[in-house]
Amino acid sequence: MLGIAGLVYWGSWVYSDDDVSCLLDDLRRLGFKITQARRVVVETLAAEPMHITASDLVEAVRRQTPHVGRASVYRALELLSRLGLVQSTTLGGSIATYMLTPDKHHHHVVCVKCHKTIEFDECVVLELESRLAETLGFEFEGHLVELYGRCPDCLA
Repeated sequence: MLGIAGLVYWGSWVYSDDDVSCLLDDLRRLGFKITQARRVVVETLAAEPMHITASDLVEAVRRQTPHVGRASVYRALELLSRLGLVQSTTLGGSIATYMLTPDKHHHHVVCVKCHKTIEFDECVVLELESRLAETLGFEFEGHLVELYGRCPDCLA
């Protein structure tokens, strides 16, 4: 599957209406109003099976809700990022892409040659976070794991 900025993605994350409702409830509980821009940004990110650039997000939002402006989309994206509900990554490239991370962690394996990106669920970092929190006194808010190497096709 060809993705944003020429990256190839294997695996995808599409969230249900219940997931979207929970995310919006989280925003409310944190004291934020659910503006139309915030709602449509969350809904658009939730429906996107791949990572999306900010400019592509603006276009997707405008297709659904033409009167929501670019600045409103960027403000919503910034707020969601600050709260840890969205993370950005370049996946080894130069263009930032965004994805919902309601669990506050996300994992990729990225081929440095063809840029194939595989998302995976297995998380061994939570154990490491726990040990580091105890040792260093840190309180962690999330993580993004990106492992780089060559995929089987590029090794052949």
